Amino acid sequence: MSIKISQLECNDIDVVTQLYIDVFAQQPWNENNKYDDIRRYIERLNKMNTNHCYLYKQDDQIIGAALGFVKPWHQGIEYQLDNFFVSPAFQKKGYGSEFLKAIKADMHKIGVGNIILETNKETPAEYFYLKHGFLSETNTRGLTLVCAVH
Repeated sequence: MSIKISQLECNDIDVVTQLYIDVFAQQPWNENNKYDDIRRYIERLNKMNTNHCYLYKQDDQIIGAALGFVKPWHQGIEYQLDNFFVSPAFQKKGYGSEFLKAIKADMHKIGVGNIILETNKETPAEYFYLKHGFLSETNTRGLTLVCAVH
């Protein structure tokens, strides 16, 4: 069994799109994503010159992906982890932990000080990230707001 972490390439986008849809259709997310919407999102993210999108492969089969990008902030550079997902067949077996550990190491190598992300409260994802050193910022003055621009 060979495990490999690599950068997302254009020829991987179809497989990653389907994996994204499959993972987020499961509990607790229950999302009903459209293939074209997710594919377009991944393509756009992958075209960013600051993207750091990773694949997690076992024997050349993509079993996970991390979609994100680096960006400046007033205390240095941070990595915005937009989406992190592992195939349901490989969840709760340590693969996600190893994948995240490798991403943290890669970010450290390029001088990134923090990884930031958003997830739903009281979900397995929240507990996973807390277990891996992420701290909740819910008690700070910060607030995530979203506004449509149409």
